[in-house]
Amino acid sequence: MIENIKRTWFWPIQLASWSLVALINFAVQYSVGIAPVFLYMNIIGMAGGGLLTTTTYRYYLRKKNYKFNLEAGRFIGFLLLCTLIQAICWLIFVIIISLPFQQKYALEIPTLIPNIAPFFILALVWNVIYLGYHLLRRYHRTEVERWKLESAIQKAQLGALKAQINPHFMFNALNNIRALILENPIQARDMITRFSELFRYALQHSEDKEAPASAELAILNQYLELLKIQYEDKLRYTIDVDESLLNELIPPMIFQLLVENAVKHGIGLSSQGGEINICLKRIEKQLILSVRNTGKLQQRDNLEESLGIGLNNIKERLKLLYADKANLIIEEDANFVTVTISLEK
Repeated sequence: MIENIKRTWFWPIQLASWSLVALINFAVQYSVGIAPVFLYMNIIGMAGGGLLTTTTYRYYLRKKNYKFNLEAGRFIGFLLLCTLIQAICWLIFVIIISLPFQQKYALEIPTLIPNIAPFFILALVWNVIYLGYHLLRRYHRTEVERWKLESAIQKAQLGALKAQINPHFMFNALNNIRALILENPIQARDMITRFSELFRYALQHSEDKEAPASAELAILNQYLELLKIQYEDKLRYTIDVDESLLNELIPPMIFQLLVENAVKHGIGLSSQGGEINICLKRIEKQLILSVRNTGKLQQRDNLEESLGIGLNNIKERLKLLYADKANLIIEEDANFVTVTISLEK
């Protein structure tokens, strides 16, 4: 419906514009005392010729489904060539309507040829306006698509962040905190504080594309301390970070997702527990984030399932944020599984 409304504007503007051109030309010609027959012939020539050539040109563009995406040099050449063709056709139209008056008024056809110059200028102005309008519309559509893409990235991030805090973890943590209230109220209060800080951080960075590594590692510590309430001595962890990289930007909550996956598919499946090694380092131009945990890859014939929902979310986020400048690798070595993310920065 909107597109149809937009299309109806062409004809009112087209008719009004060429009528105005014809009236201006009539006024100028009348002021210098041109014979009436030539005055009306000029009106037909200016209004009719302009309307006919520009409308035909528009029909040609629509028929060819012109995309208005030529490079600058080719576009200018295309514009000037089409304008010249229009001016020539316009001149031919004027000559044709002048033929019936040639003998009666001693009208010499060669005297009409210089009119190709004003025809060219008028056609050029029309083409610039018409093509410029469509180029702006194309630019606007491109910008809208870019905004939609950015919005999709943010929604994907938000969706991933909502899935990051495992419901089982939430219930277990709250139940453990509840039990701890009777045994150790001071520690229980500390755990509640960590729990609230974790969720507040997730909400604050839900729309951010990246966050400082220092903030990510700080909230990771909160998350690990909460996990230790449930797993106690079964969970052992180390964090190895190059301090020069603390200001580097990484996707928010990405370490927390990796650790959650390590616990769910590794530590949590073993009665004896295990260890998690977290590392942030740089190798040449690659920023390396890795989480190594006790465990084995399960269901080797279905890697997507063995990765877990968390890692699949990470893969999608990395693809949206960095395209081919990010990579995720899962490796198994003896009784350890290592997930490594490399970012080109």
